[in-house]
Amino acid sequence: MDIVIEGNLFIDGKIKKGCVGIDEGRIVSIKKILEGENHFDFGEKLIFPAGLDVHVHFREPGQTEKEDFFTGTRAAAMGGITFVMDMPNNKPPAMDSDALERKIKTVKNKACIDFALYGGIGEDSDIPAMAQKCKAFKMYLSGDNEMFVPIGKMEYVLQKVKESGRILAVHAESPDCIKRNEARNLSEHERNRPVRCEIEEIKKIMEINRGVGTKIHICHVSSSRSIDVLKGSGASMGVTPHHIFFSTSSKFRYEAMGKVNPPLRHEEERMKLFESVRHGFDGIIESDHAPHLLDEKENFLTAPSGMPGVDTSLPLMMEEVKRERMSLSMVHRMMCVNPARTFGINKGAIEAGRDADLLVIDFRESEIKSYSKCGWSAYEKRKGIYPSHVFLRGEMIVENGEFAGGEGMGKMIL
Repeated sequence: MDIVIEGNLFIDGKIKKGCVGIDEGRIVSIKKILEGENHFDFGEKLIFPAGLDVHVHFREPGQTEKEDFFTGTRAAAMGGITFVMDMPNNKPPAMDSDALERKIKTVKNKACIDFALYGGIGEDSDIPAMAQKCKAFKMYLSGDNEMFVPIGKMEYVLQKVKESGRILAVHAESPDCIKRNEARNLSEHERNRPVRCEIEEIKKIMEINRGVGTKIHICHVSSSRSIDVLKGSGASMGVTPHHIFFSTSSKFRYEAMGKVNPPLRHEEERMKLFESVRHGFDGIIESDHAPHLLDEKENFLTAPSGMPGVDTSLPLMMEEVKRERMSLSMVHRMMCVNPARTFGINKGAIEAGRDADLLVIDFRESEIKSYSKCGWSAYEKRKGIYPSHVFLRGEMIVENGEFAGGEGMGKMIL
């Protein structure tokens, strides 16, 4: 065997002392005692599957002053994420086969973890051609975005996505509901984009899809009421850490650090969402990592929406485990099993045949820090549990809390 990793293994919801045997990047054996050419004994530390983040914006091409594919994937690795799916909101957007091909050539040798790409859909997109170069599609239901499909063409687009065998990720906010008023603070921003805008669009897309049967993923659900609407629909859904940890009452260095779309909700709504996630939520925790320069966040009126998060999602969830507000099984389901199963990625569990993407965790707290190129985090002054070591297909890319990987180590997955 090439590599053996020994410690307290998290398998099937239980922790058991043992060894993971790895050959050619895959787990080949799990036993109490194994021998290999390279043996890593982590004693009583937890060996946990690495996380998957299916919603990131790494800003390349077009806005690499905020993030690029190397810095974004490095930040992910430091936070215990070994697979990401990058959104098509680039400059220019990845909305056709040629744009996707250019993006692939730009980023493929920069990634230090595995990745997949979304293709953006407009009303005239060549979906079959794009499906050869992306893992999933992204669509907005608001006309102020290039990736917008009018209601009259929605069923046709859904059918084409279904025929491609890909998943359609949807940003669900009703354009008819959103108020275009200027917002000077988080409360006004939330008032302009209330929960009903989200619920209306979720209901609309699910009704249109009822007779089509396309696989749909609703991104960044911000209300427990939206979760209730989606239960039993067959759609997958994502919730971000910022929607469960922050509200319009939260205090930031600059208030616009909390400006995101869909917006942060009022504290009562946030608490209900958090409780929904803690009790029976069968969806995905996704970061919606959307970095901007800090000086862009100084003026709320002009600040772009979005915050970084790929490097903090899993540390924040593990902190909840330490506080006994979540279980390891919950984190495993929401950040490993569900994203891997939904998007068809051979990761997310310690079992034979899976990619050997593993974390070593000792549950020592540290202050949340930014590993993103943008250099800031809305979670500053909070605590998190970072992995001490991270393995990507058996290769150590984080060692004793320091990055040990390199550009080009990541593979694109279709």
